[in-house]
Formats: sequence, structure tokens, C-alpha cells
Amino acid sequence: MASSSTGPRSSSSFTLSEHWLLMAATILICGLLGYIVYDAIMSTASDLLQRLLVISPLILVIAVHWLSSGTTFSFPIPGSEPGAFHRAGGSPWGVAVVLLLLVFLISYQPSFHGLAF
Repeated sequence: MASSSTGPRSSSSFTLSEHWLLMAATILICGLLGYIVYDAIMSTASDLLQRLLVISPLILVIAVHWLSSGTTFSFPIPGSEPGAFHRAGGSPWGVAVVLLLLVFLISYQPSFHGLAF
């Protein structure tokens, strides 16, 4: 007497339409959660890419200076040489300072705009 036909059934008693409804609800919930995760990832990536685009001119100036200076990786400090102040185009520090000033002004534009108007 290994099996009995009068005992409760161990399989589910869902009909075909209930299976489809359960599958549709599962797909809808997974899609909603996937969209929420996707939105969070894309907003983080957008913020990082925006910061990279703001810093990219400064990185470009440093890369051009490094490639044009030769094999050594050295950044001369302005004013360290006696004739460095009067030499034109010897160092990108002026451009770098202007770019940093622009980044600062763009980053804090709403607060400056609030003070001016």
C-alpha cells in the first residue's frame, strides 16, 4: 500500500489561466524592478560622465604638456626658474588655472546667480 488514491493531491490545482496570470504578474514585477535598477545605474553613470566631461579639458592640457615635454613626467612649478615668468608658452599652468576657475564658476553658478539677482 504505497500509494493511496483517496489522499490529498500534492500537485497544484491552478488552472491554465491562473498560471498565465501568475506568470504575467511575475514578469511585470521583474520588469518594474529592472527599470528601477536601470534608472539608478543610468543616473549614476550620467553624473560620472558629466564630471568627466567637465574635467576633460584639464586632462587634455595635462596630457598634451606631458607628451610634448619628453619622456619624463615632470610638471614645473611656475616661478621656480628665474626666467620662467617671462617665457611664453612654456607651461600650461595659466590655461589650467583658467579651466579650474571656469569649472568652479559653472559648478556654483546657481548660488552666484542667486547672489547677483
